[in-house]
Amino acid sequence: MALTKQKTVNLSGESRIGDELVARFSAQVSSNDALSQDIVTTIANVDLYRKNSKAVRDDANSFREFVYAVQDQVYSETETE
Repeated sequence: MALTKQKTVNLSGESRIGDELVARFSAQVSSNDALSQDIVTTIANVDLYRKNSKAVRDDANSFREFVYAVQDQVYSETETE
């Protein structure tokens, strides 16, 4: 018998204009399943998104970079175990 370990990290973020929520971002990073990882964007306020799409896209790109940094960390931890 052998022990199999997996590390899973849930990530989330929000894009706001003032106090208004415009979009939510989420991702899950798993040490065992690198090929099926998704970054999900949910638009909460379509009107504000249309008026501020550049700012929301910038936030989405920042969130994506955050996810990639966490992926790198999780993968490096897995390689050293």
